Amino acid sequence: MVNSLSPWVTEIQTAGNNLLSSSISAVTSKSTQGHSDRLYPVVVNTLCWDRQEVIDASHLLTAVAQHASPSLPLIQITGDGHSLVYVDCPSMGYCSLNTALGLDASAVPASVVEHKTEGTFVLSNGFLKATVDGQGCITSCVLLSSGRDAIAAGQCGNQFVLFDDLPLFWDAWDVMDYHLETRKSVTGGAVIVKDRGPLRASVQSKMSVSQRSSLVQTIRLDAGCRYLSFSTEVDWHEKHKFLKVEFPLNVRSSRATYEIQFGHLERPTHYNTSWDQARFEVCGHKWADLSEYEFGVALLNDCKYGYSTLGNIMRLSLLRSPKAPDEDADMGKHSFSYALMPHQGEFQTAGVIKAAYEFNYPLHVHHGNGSGEMRKSFFKVSDPGVIIECVKAAEDREGCLVVRLYEAFGGWRRAKLSTSLTLAGAHRCSILEESLETVAVDEKSLCLEFKPFEIISVLLSVA
Repeated sequence: MVNSLSPWVTEIQTAGNNLLSSSISAVTSKSTQGHSDRLYPVVVNTLCWDRQEVIDASHLLTAVAQHASPSLPLIQITGDGHSLVYVDCPSMGYCSLNTALGLDASAVPASVVEHKTEGTFVLSNGFLKATVDGQGCITSCVLLSSGRDAIAAGQCGNQFVLFDDLPLFWDAWDVMDYHLETRKSVTGGAVIVKDRGPLRASVQSKMSVSQRSSLVQTIRLDAGCRYLSFSTEVDWHEKHKFLKVEFPLNVRSSRATYEIQFGHLERPTHYNTSWDQARFEVCGHKWADLSEYEFGVALLNDCKYGYSTLGNIMRLSLLRSPKAPDEDADMGKHSFSYALMPHQGEFQTAGVIKAAYEFNYPLHVHHGNGSGEMRKSFFKVSDPGVIIECVKAAEDREGCLVVRLYEAFGGWRRAKLSTSLTLAGAHRCSILEESLETVAVDEKSLCLEFKPFEIISVLLSVA
């Protein structure tokens, strides 16, 4: 089944990437009419806030070298030969690469120090200081602004664990609670320094999961980044095994929070009742968070949606190996990433939700048409608790756009939606794009009021 679907997936990915490239070229050329038709490197931000981060611009290496100032340490060649730059890109918009390279990342450089006598590696960037042992486990991850360690004393985070996975009936669908009694730590890794900064500091670990399976992981900390990320590649050939990664956290709370679409919800971290016991494995989207008063730790991920939190131990489910109905299900090579983000205060105000979006929606770098001095933002929201989830052309109205927003923090708020477009009018609309009520417009902006987790769609008439 997997082999038969693979060509279709490849075809869809190719078509999607081609559509993305052509769309970016169309938008940038239309927005810079009258400028040169020469191709310029363009950085595109699809999220509704300004972003400053490290990106891989390897395929634009020549352009990067031409536009970067030699006095600023903004270019780093990684151990893999990739070209990294630190960019500043406007909200839901784009900018040419030379205007994006306006921020000096040396204020918060990333570095790694190897302590050979202790067999440890210390990564730091001004926000976090993480210690990695000789097997790729995190023995400490200190949030420097508070001095608080995210990892429980004497414990190891980023510990891979393997469980027997033998459900009673539906092999590929069911997970039984008794699998938790078969926990086995994966050990025997070897770690080397990969990148020493100043834009990215990283170490790489390699280990065998079993005689049949292995993994390679890059643990990295970027300049200006508030989370420690783990890029993982697994060659998986197991039978009825369940691979997870666990983090024993220095946090005590009776409830953990998990993101769902357009919101989040809380679930217990204990087994006090039969209902609690039944939630030994729960679903979540881009992040899960365990917080107490004024401090917490979030676990971000880009494609894994099974979590379990018991006491202070948070686990992320990575890979299974069922043998029915498809005995080859999930066999082969997998690539995925997750990240650890300690924070002060509540996860809403600490930026966990934004960080998870950025982790899942990286900045795009393409060749665009127009001027070499382009910088444009199409949409921006005044309140950090309101997120633009979608912008699309209206289905049956010429010159109209639909913008879909939602309240992400779980409270009432008023937000101002600003745009670079000139608006002739605006209406709240249903999901079928039926007009519901008129919204007052101030030429290029409008105000909306949100109830907790409310989703609002707005139909904009562009002048």
